[in-house]
Amino acid sequence: MKIILTNWINIVCVFVAVFLYSVIYGLTNDDGVSRNFLQAILASIILIALYGIILWIGFIVVLVALDLLLIVLNQKHLMLKLVIEWFIISSPFIYCAIIYEQQRWIYLVTVAAFLISQLLRQNLIIKVIG
Repeated sequence: MKIILTNWINIVCVFVAVFLYSVIYGLTNDDGVSRNFLQAILASIILIALYGIILWIGFIVVLVALDLLLIVLNQKHLMLKLVIEWFIISSPFIYCAIIYEQQRWIYLVTVAAFLISQLLRQNLIIKVIG
């Protein structure tokens, strides 16, 4: 159970990375709409929390399921299992980055943030089980 609770780092890292990207994009996007900082933050929160709720639910469910299958029972080869988990979960985001040219960067930021959080999570898991 303690290993599954280490998923907070994935959720926070991905949320923060996508939020920061969205705010910066909202402020610098040259779509003819002038936005101030508060509007960019509010739009980012709405994008992530409301529009992305289905993605968040799927992300968390698959993350917990893969943890149960790969990591909880046997922590041997932890780094390899975390990379496999990253690849499986990131595959739909990589596909979307290829297909949806307009939103390509938000998907790539998500994939990169998730990889970084998995690497950070390895140390957290080692502390929890050690």
